[in-house]
Amino acid sequence: MNDPSQEQTAQPDPAATVHATTELPLQAQLMGSLALVFIMSIVAGVVGYATYDGAVLETSIRAKSSMYSSNLTSQLYGAVATSDPVLAQEMIDPLVSDKNVYGVAVYTSGGRRLAGHGHFPNTLAAGEQVKLADDRVFATTRKINVGEGASGQLYLALSTEHIHTARLRAAQFPAMTTAVVLLFAILLALAHAFSVMMSEVVRMFEERRQMERTEKARLESLVSERTKELERGREQYRLVVEGTQAIPFALDAEDGHFEYIGPQGPQRLGFSEEVWKQVGFLDKLMPRERNGQMRQRIDDCKSGHFELETTVLTQDEKRVDLRWVVNCEMSENTGQHKVLRGMMIDVTDQRRLESDLAQAQKLESVGRLAAGVAHEINTPVQFVSDSVHFVREAMDDLTGIVDKYRELRTATQNPNPNGTNVAAAAKAAKEAEDEADLDYILENAPVALDRARDGLGRVAAIVRSMKEFAHPDRKEMAQSDLNQAISSTLVIASNEYKYVAEVETDLGNVPLVNCYAGEINQVVLNLIVNAAHAISDVVKGTPNKGKIRVATRVLGEQVEIAISDSGKGIPVDVRSRIFDPFFTTKEVGKGTGQGLAIARAVIVDKHGGTLHFETEVGRGTTFYIRLPINGPDPASAAA
Repeated sequence: MNDPSQEQTAQPDPAATVHATTELPLQAQLMGSLALVFIMSIVAGVVGYATYDGAVLETSIRAKSSMYSSNLTSQLYGAVATSDPVLAQEMIDPLVSDKNVYGVAVYTSGGRRLAGHGHFPNTLAAGEQVKLADDRVFATTRKINVGEGASGQLYLALSTEHIHTARLRAAQFPAMTTAVVLLFAILLALAHAFSVMMSEVVRMFEERRQMERTEKARLESLVSERTKELERGREQYRLVVEGTQAIPFALDAEDGHFEYIGPQGPQRLGFSEEVWKQVGFLDKLMPRERNGQMRQRIDDCKSGHFELETTVLTQDEKRVDLRWVVNCEMSENTGQHKVLRGMMIDVTDQRRLESDLAQAQKLESVGRLAAGVAHEINTPVQFVSDSVHFVREAMDDLTGIVDKYRELRTATQNPNPNGTNVAAAAKAAKEAEDEADLDYILENAPVALDRARDGLGRVAAIVRSMKEFAHPDRKEMAQSDLNQAISSTLVIASNEYKYVAEVETDLGNVPLVNCYAGEINQVVLNLIVNAAHAISDVVKGTPNKGKIRVATRVLGEQVEIAISDSGKGIPVDVRSRIFDPFFTTKEVGKGTGQGLAIARAVIVDKHGGTLHFETEVGRGTTFYIRLPINGPDPASAAA
């Protein structure tokens, strides 16, 4: 039999496995892709320069000259025959956009110029040969027959500057190649640093997902074990029998003593039956901060039924959560004071389980949103990549310009007797500027760097929002910025809604609210995801998008959060059940039916706020969350 300790040692570290499977392939792929692009660029450049043939370019110039001349002579017949300069100008205007056209002009049979563009003789008689001072221009003339022996002249001159430029570039290729290699080394180092950063982000998400899967499996197992017990508890809430776990009671609402208390009361809470029947015991049973809520419900109740959850203190001052299921009626003896009869049900374990379930749902949300967040990160990363490529190409052009100006400086320092080398170097430098479009580079290079910076800022904002959302909740309420919480939630949930809806925000100037920020984030996330799903059902299969609107405002001593969608609305027959646990109208696998139930528990029970909705079939739904600015105020809150 193998030694168990040895078997345990042989097991790989999951964190190391995740790190190895995410970091190395990502770096290798990124750096390999950059190297491949660089090598292909060098090969293409070498092949291009190696196969350069000036005669091919010269043949191309002659062919273009012949084509232009042939087309224009046939089109200019009417303009020359009528000596119409406007028509002649319209015929030659299409050549203006060709950078190779050095000059073009149309002349009458008498040698008078009708129209022209660029550089051309003022007059040109029939048969006259054109003399050019610059050997970088290829000029031809062609006769335009207009009848009865009369003819006009077409003059066309094409620049051969690009032929000389190409030859010059071929001579400069070794120096440019060296500069490109140096630039590539710099970019490769930057790419390596970026790949390390990305691998760390991926590793973090993989570790988080692994933790979520483990925690989710544990909580799902716990929920599965307790679900049947919870369902049985719900069915037994109204059963007032001695054998139940509930505590049957009869309470005199006037003086706060219990006329009757079942044996479960003393057993659960520790007080003797005599103590329960003391005048004013109700006030002693509940903490001061919850007593006002119970009194308000008793005062408002004249007859009928109500349910209420409160926290009571046991004899040893432990807190127990009780659900009161109450029938309110007048005393049978006097008919002048209220008597409350019903049950008190211990829901402490249930609330603890719901808290665990809420945390499980939060972790599930993080896991569900992880893929979307990765997709959201990819877009700004693409901005960064495109901007880096632009800067790399700009550096190539700037390197060429710098080389020309270095040559100019050398010529200036060592001019020949007639100074022609300085003029030639100055001209070459100017041509290099024009060819590279230096003004364009100077204008757009800062823009590209700003885009790269903005892209990295976007990635940082997404990661920061995800971190804030996934951070463990505080155990105590704290002053929280609801607008900031909503903005962070919208960032990490964007992949849930951006393909089906546009989001409009109207976040008012609201004060800090005393609340559990993490739980409020979860409620807002659930409502936004529900809104996106409702809109998706409407726009599915169409190019249209719906609208989600999130607004905040101050209402007296409360802050209201309104989340609206343009979905199909909530059907009338299910409106009364949407806050019930495990109730859902979504298809299997898309919802557990816990989102709105937990939302109501968080907003109403834990924060003393309200959660309600307005809906119209075919138009959409709006959920309203109202939270007291200073935290729960049970004395004035309605249960």
